[in-house]
Amino acid sequence: MATVIVIGAINLDCLVYTPHFPNKGDNIRVKDMKCSLGGRGANQAVALTNLKVAALLMGKVGNDFAGDYALSILKKYKVNTEYVLKSSSGKTGLCSILVSPDGENTIMGFPAINRTVEPDFLMRFEYLFEIAQWLAISLEYPLDVVELALKLARKYGLKTVLDPSPLIELPKQNIWNMVDYVIPNKKEIGILTDEEEMLQGAIVLKNWGVGEVIVKQGSQGCSFLHQDNLINVPAFPVKAVLDTTGAGDLFDAAFLYGLIQSNSVAKAAQIGNLVASYAVQKPGTCESFPERREIDWEWLERRKKGLFNQQD
Repeated sequence: MATVIVIGAINLDCLVYTPHFPNKGDNIRVKDMKCSLGGRGANQAVALTNLKVAALLMGKVGNDFAGDYALSILKKYKVNTEYVLKSSSGKTGLCSILVSPDGENTIMGFPAINRTVEPDFLMRFEYLFEIAQWLAISLEYPLDVVELALKLARKYGLKTVLDPSPLIELPKQNIWNMVDYVIPNKKEIGILTDEEEMLQGAIVLKNWGVGEVIVKQGSQGCSFLHQDNLINVPAFPVKAVLDTTGAGDLFDAAFLYGLIQSNSVAKAAQIGNLVASYAVQKPGTCESFPERREIDWEWLERRKKGLFNQQD
């Protein structure tokens, strides 16, 4: 199995399950509150580890309770934390997440130490790029760190998967030819390209140099660009949507797992949808991610006719 370098935030999430999103001045009695490991880096590392993919997580936490908690949860999920540094130069990232009854969420993030990561941090671990085959990265760290990571991946021949979130800073166009797979959601692709139509946005990213464009669409599944057309890959049925927190990160990891398994965007998209469907049916973030043995892989066979035959 391939080795994946994961570069992204490691946070402590506080999830609040509210009967409705609050208005100014509201005093609401919530249904539940819980703390969870969060951050795209941490989430993807847990998801990949659950899928039996070797994940090398690179990041920082603060020398505080939240940092100790995050490291303990990463170790609980058997994620390699050798390249996660504890530092006194800042606080661990924190997110307050409001979850509505239909499972949708609103996130208020304090990136803290995540935004202090510098290129020197990556250079300390450059040797990891010599042994890995994939880079999974988001925009949670400063853009100069993201750009250096992509350059190191190109130098050592790694395939790259970018989730362009959060869009705190819009990345420069010169990074896109170093991205093999980009996975925005519908809103993000519009912001990135200034295009209202999803198809036109995907074509713009392709023209900027991206290898493959995959767009996450929540309950509608996902779509990928194929010969100037967007091919929709429907979501898998679920009994009920309880919490969508972390489902996008799980999709990213499962999509990458699918690429490792098949080298097919269409199959990887199906796998991403299938695995992500498990997370939305449970509350929480990483604790809602399934292990590989818990997934009913026969769902893929039931859907194999049609999409796979057309795209392979």
